[in-house]
Amino acid sequence: MPEIDIADFSDADKADLIQFVEAEKRRATFQTAVNNYTDVCWEKCITRVNSSLSKDDKTCLSNCVERFLDSTIAVLGKLQGTAPSH
Repeated sequence: MPEIDIADFSDADKADLIQFVEAEKRRATFQTAVNNYTDVCWEKCITRVNSSLSKDDKTCLSNCVERFLDSTIAVLGKLQGTAPSH
């Protein structure tokens, strides 16, 4: 694979590249958080591994994911100064 010298990029291309890299970092951070919450919710909610989830496991997972989403939205809102009021 050939090496790319960003010194040859225009200012607009450099700005686009920086924006792309920052977006990828945010995606990676979000994916890491999702994976962590998946692990937490799995450990908390799944009592047995069977061919299907029990009603209690499904309810627990649903509640766990909803709390994850609620907390994520609240944190992002606080960071952006637009936290939803309940």
